[in-house]
Amino acid sequence: MPTSIQKERQDKIINYLKSENFIKTSDLMDLLNYSEATIKRDLIELQNKGLIRRTRGGAVIIDRHKIDIPYLMKVDKFNEEKEKEKIAKLAVELIQDDMSLFMDSSTTVLHLVNHLHKFKGLKVITNGVITASLLTEYTSADVNILGGSIAPKRFTVNGSRAFNDALTYHVDLAFVSCRGFDFSLGTSETTEGEALIKHSFRKRSKELVLMVTHDKLNQKYLNQSLSCSDIDYIILDQPLSVEELDSLNTYKVKVMY
Repeated sequence: MPTSIQKERQDKIINYLKSENFIKTSDLMDLLNYSEATIKRDLIELQNKGLIRRTRGGAVIIDRHKIDIPYLMKVDKFNEEKEKEKIAKLAVELIQDDMSLFMDSSTTVLHLVNHLHKFKGLKVITNGVITASLLTEYTSADVNILGGSIAPKRFTVNGSRAFNDALTYHVDLAFVSCRGFDFSLGTSETTEGEALIKHSFRKRSKELVLMVTHDKLNQKYLNQSLSCSDIDYIILDQPLSVEELDSLNTYKVKVMY
């Protein structure tokens, strides 16, 4: 695990690359006031995390829309995610005592955990390792985690075994997020395993709730997970245009923001 100083230094590298796309190693040495050896170690670590690509004499950032950010890096910024917290406060309005819920492993859905202590008799099934841990720590819910393989650096259980395990349940509500949402095609994911989980949650829930931030809108990825007609509610952090609302109304999707 990187120390707090290493993490701060690496965050500065990523933030710079987000604005400039490319930087020379020599410029990073001047910018951060560290040795070439230290900077190279940081770049190697960031490349191993899939965040940058090292080049001769420097580094470039990888398009964030084409990769998954390591889960722990997302969790590190959990308390700064005001948009996701806003979505969670709206989503919790759909929950009642004694309900059974699916919760996916996304950090968006993870924000629900802060609000579930007020309910009694909840039963929650999740594919999120950290989600399950926090639910048992901070709520009185009966928690089950799906069986299967844990995706590297994702703290998520997915794939065919988790899909089949999810199909053994029947729940009232499924809460999911996505990597991308298209107003005609629905939701999509970067991995087949995560898409399968969304399929299984839809099959075994009375209603499905999509929790999505505005930066996911009008984005498409390799693996289709849900069609628009699969979604009962979509909860967002910002209002939609009239055209976007009309499109969702076609599929009878209820919109909350």
